[in-house]
Amino acid sequence: MPINTALVPVFTEEDRHSDTVVLYQHVTGTAAGPTLRMPATGLSATVVGPVLVLSGAEEALAPTRAVGVVFTVDSLAGTTELLLAQGAELVRDLPAMPHGRARHLRHPDGLVAEYLELAPGGQPS
Repeated sequence: MPINTALVPVFTEEDRHSDTVVLYQHVTGTAAGPTLRMPATGLSATVVGPVLVLSGAEEALAPTRAVGVVFTVDSLAGTTELLLAQGAELVRDLPAMPHGRARHLRHPDGLVAEYLELAPGGQPS
């Protein structure tokens, strides 16, 4: 199950989300995609090139701060099966979101990665 994209998560306070997006637009030279609000997790997310800006209250950000990378994949189930067979462990499933399904897995090397299967048309841009 190939990885389609890798995004570097950047965490910020809710009131700094827009300023952080602008910073990474300048740094990457790319326009930001739409900001997705995820009420189930209390987070907002905006993709800016290879950066995923995440904001929310500290209690909403805390469970996600351990994530070192976000990978988009075609099959969350298939990727999870492959990773578990290689010694990864499931950290947590995330609540269903309109743009897709996701879970956090800890790789045998200790990296915690979020794997995201996007819904049709759910590609953050």
